[in-house]
Amino acid sequence: MKPHEKDTQDCLAIEEDKAALDCLKKVISKYSGSEICRPKLVLLVQDNCVPCKEETARYASDIANGIIQKVNIKSPEGKTIIQKNGLNYVPDLVLLDCNDDIIPTV
Repeated sequence: MKPHEKDTQDCLAIEEDKAALDCLKKVISKYSGSEICRPKLVLLVQDNCVPCKEETARYASDIANGIIQKVNIKSPEGKTIIQKNGLNYVPDLVLLDCNDDIIPTV
């Protein structure tokens, strides 16, 4: 297992949601400049969605800092992500690898 994969799995093993998310944000920041297939947090949203606007506001600083990527499900990238992973709801904050596959807990 590569270091970034171990770090990601260590975060996913944390039972408390906020602590796990904070851990994942650190992993993403740590590996942001590398060429490896690093994890990424993606907030899936759509137009005219009040909860989507609320989640966008909630994560505004992380989105601005490039820690979380906001993707509209109507965009080509958004369509690929939801189809590939069988996602049905927005807003949805998902952890993906560089191939846009959900990273499962090992």
